Amino acid sequence: MICSAAPAKVILFGEHFVVKGKPAIVTAVNLYAKTCIMELESGKHLLISKQLRQETDLDKEHVPEQLAQFKRIYEIIYEKYGVIRGFKAIIDSDIPVSSGMGSSAATAVSFTHSLLRFLGVEFKLEDVNNIAYEAEKLVHGKPSGIDNTVSTFGGIIYYKRGYMEKLNVKWPQNLSLVVVDSGIKRNTGKVVMDVLERYERHEEIMKHIYVAAEQLVNKAKNLILSSRFYDLGELISINQSLLESIGVSIFETDRIIYAMIESGGLGAKISGAGRGGIVYGLFMENSLNNAIHRLKNIGYKPIIVKPVEKGVIEFHSS
Repeated sequence: MICSAAPAKVILFGEHFVVKGKPAIVTAVNLYAKTCIMELESGKHLLISKQLRQETDLDKEHVPEQLAQFKRIYEIIYEKYGVIRGFKAIIDSDIPVSSGMGSSAATAVSFTHSLLRFLGVEFKLEDVNNIAYEAEKLVHGKPSGIDNTVSTFGGIIYYKRGYMEKLNVKWPQNLSLVVVDSGIKRNTGKVVMDVLERYERHEEIMKHIYVAAEQLVNKAKNLILSSRFYDLGELISINQSLLESIGVSIFETDRIIYAMIESGGLGAKISGAGRGGIVYGLFMENSLNNAIHRLKNIGYKPIIVKPVEKGVIEFHSS
């Protein structure tokens, strides 16, 4: 059995401001999408998603919409490498769906990596990234490519339209991110359009917010490169204030943020499009128990994660 695992992502800084060419900082974290592939003598090409509770035959003309990206990956690899012997692929994931943590990209990366390994062909991580990006187009239309890139290569990445830089640093062991899914689903495209419309209505004001966002991300990059991780908290909270000013913070996410700060968080903010989705907070190890208890008491299911240096990896399933 061939198995691969690809990490989720958290947007640390930036979000909406990248649409206007400003930078962002994104990290891979230790939540994973996993794919295991075994050979089938029948010659069929079957795919099962445990998380989505769906399965399909990839040779069929029409597959369930949520599994279409895997059919696209299968087709691209078939076109490039020729006949693929029969297999059954089982995909599972710890990453919350539609939360802004890159679930679709991580599953695409893990499936691509495991299928290429199953074929026994020579490939580079860049090949995995490019194929997964093509699959992401089915899910997101015009994706930035940052989700699949972070999941493929791992680490903390400074991203600006047309430019990506991996920040080669080691994350401290006594510093964690606490991630909470607000449980509120939103249409990311609509949120992005609403923000752009606000920008057009108040450009003379909004442009200063976007400049501030750029300066903030660049300062955060410098702190990270200097291993001054404990100084990131204030910048996280300032970034949240900028997101509030462009209209993407709501009561439910504010409630989570305040609970994180009151329970010892160094900083907390929305991660992603906002108006729902996830919130993350930065915590020292000695504050974690208090934070987890507080967040559970108000009805949420916090997840403790850490940035990881590696992207997609192979592993052995028992």
